[in-house]
Amino acid sequence: MKRLVCKLLLVVYLIPSIAFAQANPDGRIKKVEAGLLPAVLIKGDPSWSIAERMKFYKAPGLSIAVIKDFRIDWARGYGVKDVTTNEPVTTETLFQAGSISKSVNAMVAMKKVEQGKISLDEDINNKLTTWKLPDNEFTAKKKVTLKNLLSHTAGTTVHGFPGYAPTETIPTLPQVLDGTSPANTAAVRVDFEPGTRFRYSGGGTTIAQLAIMDIEKKPYPEIARETVLAPLKMTNSTYSQPLPPEWRKKAATGYRPNGSEVEGKIHVYPEMAAAGLWTTPTDLAKFAIEMQLSRAGRSNKVLTKESVQKMTTAVMDEVGLGFFIEKHGNAWYFGHGGADEGFRAELLVNGEKGYGVAVMTNSDNGQILREVIRSVASEYGWDEFLPTPYEVVTLNAAKLNDYTGRFQVNPDRVLTIANQNGKLIARPTGDQEFELLPISETTFVRRDADLKYEFLRVVTAGSNGGATYGNGNGGSNAVPVAIQIRGNEVSNSAKRVSADTVVPFELLMAGKTKEALAGYRKIKNESPDNVSVEEGRINNLGYRLLQQKRVADAIAMFKMNVEFYPNAWNTYDSLGEAYMVDGEKDLAIANYKKSLALNPGNGNGAAMLKKLQAP
Repeated sequence: MKRLVCKLLLVVYLIPSIAFAQANPDGRIKKVEAGLLPAVLIKGDPSWSIAERMKFYKAPGLSIAVIKDFRIDWARGYGVKDVTTNEPVTTETLFQAGSISKSVNAMVAMKKVEQGKISLDEDINNKLTTWKLPDNEFTAKKKVTLKNLLSHTAGTTVHGFPGYAPTETIPTLPQVLDGTSPANTAAVRVDFEPGTRFRYSGGGTTIAQLAIMDIEKKPYPEIARETVLAPLKMTNSTYSQPLPPEWRKKAATGYRPNGSEVEGKIHVYPEMAAAGLWTTPTDLAKFAIEMQLSRAGRSNKVLTKESVQKMTTAVMDEVGLGFFIEKHGNAWYFGHGGADEGFRAELLVNGEKGYGVAVMTNSDNGQILREVIRSVASEYGWDEFLPTPYEVVTLNAAKLNDYTGRFQVNPDRVLTIANQNGKLIARPTGDQEFELLPISETTFVRRDADLKYEFLRVVTAGSNGGATYGNGNGGSNAVPVAIQIRGNEVSNSAKRVSADTVVPFELLMAGKTKEALAGYRKIKNESPDNVSVEEGRINNLGYRLLQQKRVADAIAMFKMNVEFYPNAWNTYDSLGEAYMVDGEKDLAIANYKKSLALNPGNGNGAAMLKKLQAP
């Protein structure tokens, strides 16, 4: 039976459903299906097929819509929407759009601006009637505006939302925004002056949703349907949460990275504008095409040219109103990605020409989406989108041996490099190994990330006591003493260290917890802001130990995090959870109480405390 199911799944992967009965004489669809590309292009490397990558990523289903000349060129579904039922994905199969919901919401909001019901630049509290955003010292000079909320420059907290299993109690929007039970996220508040910098905030979009609802005095799904979805004939799209039964029949089930099913098959998102849109790539393509046409002054089914230009013009850090802007040479693109529990999506279109693509999958492994996008970009000749492929050179084994050894990236991360059968393999501390490919005698790249590794042979003392690395004067035969790691947003020197140098993480994984904790305290004392001892990282290490059932070690790690960050509510919450796992009820209660004292909006802490104190 298992073999039969596997064969059936393979057939579904390889025989997709087709949306439009269009002739395809140039075989473009097949070329896209066979041409998936990695982020780093290497001359001579083969491309992948959709079937291969879906199997690799354990992605049950995939759906694509390609835009060309301001219309949908073709759309197809691949795989299954539910592994148990084995129903195939079609172009009408619904997926959760995640944060692409914010882009459609931005069009809804801009329509209300055009109708004179709200201004982009007025205090959002002027329009909020069922809840108010609390003022504080950060809003004393500048109030939060709709423009701030749509561009993530409002200073609001809460990055994103995990949603709720269908069996869970769904909070109201005011409960979500105040972080009160049964909400599972913290309160949305302003913690830096609005308009001064960018920080992604789904919490801010949720404030915008409530403002629109307060203006219209209607449920948000109805507002979105009337304003955008119906005018654009997005007939397979809805913001309804929970998803009504008649819609649920068309919807895919979400899956985790390991291929397991999401709890309850799908999650419910009351934060509709931020994460609640159910849709298809075909409908997203209709939305994107209208944006492109409106920007060019060729359509105004929803918005004027001026409004769309505002949406696709950067406010700060290449972020517009509901969209992110990508620059590739002289070409530019706009779009948004999406991530709900068990779903990933991406929409990307050219800012001046009528092409683009929408891709959705019912898997947390969203890496496949960009691989598909690069395949489309290659086949359709997108302007300056793909990087120039690297050409790998050949180095002899003796030369490769010079580059082996251990190089310290930061106080808790070492890159161990070995020559394995003529290939240079790098293994970062606590991470997956990768191959380093030479593009010159001293510079290497990797296939899975756009980073360059330059081996440096000499070091000279700087005037300020620091060190300067280089390749001069050391001689071509000198053994490299450091690696310069460079990327778009990364530049870091990793110096060679002896083979017996051990960082705290390695001690921790070896079971030498006492020594590891001493190492972390030393780092915190010498470099308080080092990434190695950030609150989130120490917390993650604690949970890693908890998953390994090293409960005592996890408690020790969480206690150290409390020591490092005594005013952080989440450190106490995590310590409380570890004590609860250990059966230390009183200590668990004490730490959850401390967490709630620091953050009354900690819904998880409140729920755990109630459970612990129940008779």
